[in-house]
Amino acid sequence: MQLVLDQSEAVAAWVAARIPQMEGAGDFGACAAIGVAAEDGRALGGVVFHNYQPRFRNIEASFASESPRWLTRRLIGQIMAYPFDQLACQRLTAITPKKAAAARAFLDHFGFKREGVVRKGFGDDDAIVSGLLRREWRASRWMAR
Repeated sequence: MQLVLDQSEAVAAWVAARIPQMEGAGDFGACAAIGVAAEDGRALGGVVFHNYQPRFRNIEASFASESPRWLTRRLIGQIMAYPFDQLACQRLTAITPKKAAAARAFLDHFGFKREGVVRKGFGDDDAIVSGLLRREWRASRWMAR
């Protein structure tokens, strides 16, 4: 597997097409996106970093994948280096539908903490706000020791 860099627009469109709540919503706006591709070039997953607030050192992330096995420890570290090292963010935010149990489990797996509920944040579904702080990421099992 390999990272797909410098193709933010294409990766962001690929991720948006796989998030049901994005249907008809347009795109992510100003963003940076990192894709993960198989050795044959087939897209496996992607992360879109959007809603960057440099003043508050906060950015939001949206994830999508075609396979549950689209990340390796090395790739995870490289992807998370973007918000936490390159942008020096203190916080990474993810917002998921309450009904999207697999998406919430994915975030839990990487150490995101569930912080709140935006009632009816996705129309008829509530939105779950989760966050991951840089210090939490640095202390996580995912960081190379």
